[in-house]
Amino acid sequence: MTGFLGVLGGMGPLATADFLHKLGKKTPADIDQEHIPILLYGDCTTPDRTANIIGDGPSPLPKLLEGIRFLNKSGVEAICIPCNSAHRWFEDMQAASDVPVIHIVRASAQQVQSQRPDAKTIGVLSTFGTHRMGMYRDTLQGMGYVVATPTDHEFETLVSPAIAMNKANKWTEAEPFYEQAAAKLVERGAEIIVLGCTEIPVGMERQVRANPSQFVDSNDALVDAVIAFFAERRRQAAA
Repeated sequence: MTGFLGVLGGMGPLATADFLHKLGKKTPADIDQEHIPILLYGDCTTPDRTANIIGDGPSPLPKLLEGIRFLNKSGVEAICIPCNSAHRWFEDMQAASDVPVIHIVRASAQQVQSQRPDAKTIGVLSTFGTHRMGMYRDTLQGMGYVVATPTDHEFETLVSPAIAMNKANKWTEAEPFYEQAAAKLVERGAEIIVLGCTEIPVGMERQVRANPSQFVDSNDALVDAVIAFFAERRRQAAA
């Protein structure tokens, strides 16, 4: 019997719902009982991650650790966090957890490798906080890629306003901002673009559906990593 997946969510709520929707759609199962059991801890009161990273808000770490401890006490087998910027505190969360915490940035980088092994330049659209931390830049450069990201001006005028529109459920208004930001990365040589904020794929759903080979959805990559983890656990249990 497969143990539960713990989902530390609420950052934001729709990103968590998107992750669960994609997990349900992609899990290889014929009946309900073959899906991965899930325990969701969705605390949308967790302080804004980007605000803290840029020095403009309280740390979300206490709230993140509350969730990690709750999920561990509940007996989950692994934990995932469908929020890229929360991974600024990944080491602290993993240190507080008795079970593996699946890393969304590493999962996304692996999907880049499998989806476009011939690519040289990878674009990354993310929150400004994730950009400032350099998680994707460091990971992808370590794999030999050139990384293209928005300029500070493009974050200020395109990416950050679009993410704010997403949080306010203004999806149609956000689309042209994302389109312009993605086009700027393509102009800089990006052959594939990582959507390194879990709310961006929802805001860019139309573009991703029209040209899926051009994008790596970090939520989708996290889903793949979760499915692979539990498939291996099931294989080990059956051996």
